[in-house]
Amino acid sequence: MEIPSPIGPSLNLVPIQADDQAVLFSLMDKIYRDAYRYVWGDQGDWYVNLIYNPETLQKELNRARSHYFFVESDAVKIGILKYDFPFSPREIQIPNSMKLHRLYLHPDFHGKGIAKRLVEHCEKISLENGLESIWLEVMSCQPQAKRFYEKMGFSHLLSYQLDFEMLLPEYRGIEIWRKVLGKNLQSAQSAFSAEI
Repeated sequence: MEIPSPIGPSLNLVPIQADDQAVLFSLMDKIYRDAYRYVWGDQGDWYVNLIYNPETLQKELNRARSHYFFVESDAVKIGILKYDFPFSPREIQIPNSMKLHRLYLHPDFHGKGIAKRLVEHCEKISLENGLESIWLEVMSCQPQAKRFYEKMGFSHLLSYQLDFEMLLPEYRGIEIWRKVLGKNLQSAQSAFSAEI
């Protein structure tokens, strides 16, 4: 699936299959550790091995709500995108929504507008499926990620603590952020205007 853009590299989303596990693991072993090594007591070994092993991948691919892709730029795998819908977090009800579950890009492709295009793609898919919002989780210790999502129209809803034993205690804070989608935001604003 091509992500159109008038500028920048050509982007494609290529569905991840079970037999892509070794490629996925290798890609994310590099990308994830580069970004998050410092938050783990074991440099991220436990997490990478848990999330990108064959059993976890198969379980995620079997879920009808999951949509899992390699992000390719000019036919080179540069990251992953995963979204799930309809899906609400356990910690707070966000009905009729998409979870932007994973968006990771190789550092060489940061700052090129690719993440923005991927979030816009998620918004388009959400609207096409009649969803009202998109939500995500972001670590409290990632100010750059929070600034990006704020620019994209997301806002903070809730903070809580992860209980992963290998995660260093000072980095266990995680936040749920949500974006109400345009069409639904306009409807909500119209209803509010009619009331006053």
